[in-house]
Amino acid sequence: MTTLRIISCVVLLYLQVSSLEAAAFTRKIAFDISPHDPIRCGLRSKSTTKTINHSKLDFSDTSPSRGGASTVAITSSKTMPAIQKKMFNLLSGGVAGTVAACVTNPLEVIRTQLQSSSFSNNSPVMFAQKVFETSGLAGFFNGLQPTLIGTIPARSIYFFAYENSKRKLGKLPSLKEGSVGNSIIAGFSAGIASNTLTNPIWMVKTRIQLMADQSVGQRAYAGYGDAVSSIFKEEGIAGFYKGICASYWGCAEGAIQFLIYEQLKKRNMEKSSKPPSKLQFFCSAAIAKGVAAIATYPHEVARTRLREQAREGVFRYSGMWQTIGLIAKEEGRSGLYGGMGVHLMKVVPNSAIMFLTYEVVNSWLSQYSVKET
Repeated sequence: MTTLRIISCVVLLYLQVSSLEAAAFTRKIAFDISPHDPIRCGLRSKSTTKTINHSKLDFSDTSPSRGGASTVAITSSKTMPAIQKKMFNLLSGGVAGTVAACVTNPLEVIRTQLQSSSFSNNSPVMFAQKVFETSGLAGFFNGLQPTLIGTIPARSIYFFAYENSKRKLGKLPSLKEGSVGNSIIAGFSAGIASNTLTNPIWMVKTRIQLMADQSVGQRAYAGYGDAVSSIFKEEGIAGFYKGICASYWGCAEGAIQFLIYEQLKKRNMEKSSKPPSKLQFFCSAAIAKGVAAIATYPHEVARTRLREQAREGVFRYSGMWQTIGLIAKEEGRSGLYGGMGVHLMKVVPNSAIMFLTYEVVNSWLSQYSVKET
């Protein structure tokens, strides 16, 4: 029930952000003026003059379909407190990421298990059946609570760090916004900031999602509290940061993704005088994520293996390169790319939704100037 309440709150917050964006567009009102309208007749009252002084009027050509009436578009001068604008900017990526994570959590459970050393040779369908037989539908939502807790801060930090890094680097002559160097460095910076602050959350989530192999001394955790206390007791604070080296290596994925995304967006803008459409944003993000995920996928497997419980009291994997080398030696290419198909099914639409929402909210925020206090 707690999980359902959290999901409901997240969805409501997402809908609220979407409604705010819609409300911003409806402020650009177009209306017909009758022949007796005071503006057209030149009869402007004091109140009418005051309205005109605070609005920009754009008189378009008369339309035959409207009986010769002129259309006036009114765009109000809009302001927003600086703290509120920063908050919307911060949350724009996080809220979208949380909603997408809720929808794709079953794929996350299957993918994580296929990356592990216990079930890497199973097919996704076979493992899905095993999860259903063992835990029912609830088993496909293991690890959802850490995801709900961690996605908003992780994605918010990620997009916030990227946007700020891109803007500050853009002041340098050799790293203008939209350049390859700017995108790569900003992408790395965003990934490092996000992973450093949220790694403990993802460590607990992975442990909960992995099915325990009791034949080698692993045990199933009774809950999130049990997982946290057990990791701390047996592995110390360092236990919560297992896999972080692989996550840092995975920052290359974010850098490649942002690089491709920015180049695709730039190309779309050059082809047309109009801003890119929502479909173009969505497709650009999906392509960028797909290419980046395939190019860097082995780090995902390495990270999962590093976060496994000990087998017969021994942790087989001690570092990212040692892990990748051991997997390549014992399992070959299939081990390094285990679960990649399910991974792409999860992350490509997830990322496309996040980037689209982020661009839409940022577009809405750009209409507001900061209100001086």
